[in-house]
Amino acid sequence: MTDSKTVGDFSDRDWNDEPQAVFGSDPKLVQEIYELEKKIEANFNKDFLKKPGEIVDLYYSSNEDVSFIDILSPGQYFGKNVLNWWEWIGPQFVGDLWLRNMRIYAKGITGFVYMNQIYQGDHGGQKFLWVMRQTDVLEKSNDEWRILHTHLSFAGDPRELDPASWRIDFEYKPRVMPWEAAEKGEGYGETPEEFHKRN
Repeated sequence: MTDSKTVGDFSDRDWNDEPQAVFGSDPKLVQEIYELEKKIEANFNKDFLKKPGEIVDLYYSSNEDVSFIDILSPGQYFGKNVLNWWEWIGPQFVGDLWLRNMRIYAKGITGFVYMNQIYQGDHGGQKFLWVMRQTDVLEKSNDEWRILHTHLSFAGDPRELDPASWRIDFEYKPRVMPWEAAEKGEGYGETPEEFHKRN
């Protein structure tokens, strides 16, 4: 990312803002879903604090089966609780948000998008950067795309096989593939730089 408001050094990764069609998707539908996600991104960074529930009203399905899986516990919201969650969490946002690296599937009236959600800012003088994985499942109805389901997650940073020792990888830094790390004698989850510092 080259945005002047970014906190860290992003030269070690590619934050691509161009959508990538997958599974032989219809390019026109891919573009439609991309534009919807960019509207959501703009809403986060402009009107969200004043009207957090507007994202649900404008972009989510009104079906009672709509769902949102968040990183914060209890983290599973269905039906009207999706709106309740947005209304509750909205005023707590303190940073800027970008949606990048979109891989989009779209054929007929169904689609999904996998992307990175990048959230960063300053909280009480402490700068933070969170890079999450986000998946949205969508359906086109009345010529309009609506989100049926959102799932957010962090990557885990496993140092050992014991899950109690794992850390959240907030910044999602580039890493070698685990099988390549094992061949080099590096610990699983380590960057090459971390391995060399340790040895």
